Amino acid sequence: MREAAPAAPPTRDLSASFAMMAVMPPEVTLSPLVGRTDTLRALADAVGLGGDPGGKVLLSGDAGVGKSRLLAELSDLARTAGWRVLVGHCLDFGDSALPYLPFTEAFGRLATDAPETARALVRQSAVLERLLPVHRTLGEPDGRVEPTDRASMFDAVQQALTGLATAGPLLMVVEDVHWADRSTRELLTFLLTRPTPRPVTLVVSYRSDDLFRRHPLRAVLAEWHRLSTITRLHVERLGEPDVRSLIANLQPSALPEREVQRIVARAEGNPFFAEELVSAAGEDCGVLPTELADLLLVRLERLDGNSRLAVRAASVASRQVPHDLLAHASGLQDGDLDLALRAAVEANVLLPVGGNGYLFRHALLAEAVYDDLLRASGCGCTRRTPAR
Repeated sequence: MREAAPAAPPTRDLSASFAMMAVMPPEVTLSPLVGRTDTLRALADAVGLGGDPGGKVLLSGDAGVGKSRLLAELSDLARTAGWRVLVGHCLDFGDSALPYLPFTEAFGRLATDAPETARALVRQSAVLERLLPVHRTLGEPDGRVEPTDRASMFDAVQQALTGLATAGPLLMVVEDVHWADRSTRELLTFLLTRPTPRPVTLVVSYRSDDLFRRHPLRAVLAEWHRLSTITRLHVERLGEPDVRSLIANLQPSALPEREVQRIVARAEGNPFFAEELVSAAGEDCGVLPTELADLLLVRLERLDGNSRLAVRAASVASRQVPHDLLAHASGLQDGDLDLALRAAVEANVLLPVGGNGYLFRHALLAEAVYDDLLRASGCGCTRRTPAR
């Protein structure tokens, strides 16, 4: 129910924000591409680079594993081959997510880079104008703008992508679909299930570790996975030799072997974690970099009170904890503990192991939760050795 207010607040115009998105560079390369030769080759083959353009790909992987880095490399390869590339991102706006946001970003960049091409698309289908950043507002509560007909919008986007591919292959990349709103998910379903007469390639990425049991994307993925025209690729964690190569590339002066071993063990094959740990090398080895800790703790904040209590109690036991010990340490009754642990498992914070215990999905998550617990308690305790 909407609360009454003395006066309607002014509509928040997001045109400046979208304009900023439109002129951002397509990607920012922060580190060398290490250990991904086979994955990049499979991705390039799936979209038809060097062959028959027109593939549709779902790219999954944990947060920080390198999906965006791979897609940046793919985009560079496509541009070098003479393809047009459009890139759009879904953002975590919670309940305020704007419909079709990645397509607004993609067409906004097109309007900046090739304004005449964008104007020609709008002349062919006026409804497409509603996606351009200058026309986007949050909410539009005054009722002066009629709701856009969904079928017309879907057709307009497909026709626009097809039209852009007339002069040559087109690669459309939509990143972080785990944050997509319902309208974006439905538009992507439309595009993924419809044949395109021109060489239009669509790549969609999402975080597999963000898909808790009731996540709205899960049902959509089940539908997408049944499509025979879609190629599914999963980005795995790096092996130890590749993590060592990444560390060597990131650190101009060689780190002591003991420090390298610590980073390899704590990163557990995650390139982003490795980068953050390398950047903090030489500082207090028992403390996580602040930005990395904050990112990891986002998962904890999404849980209810009992689940946070159970996870914090589990972190005291380091990486893995038996059920009986956790029950004693948390102080929760059996029924409450079972519900709390179920929520933590569904949120991919804990994993059940051995039939009678729980394991943190990542060792650094256990470290971040334990450090946060120490700060909250204000006990001044000495931090334990990082979990292995």
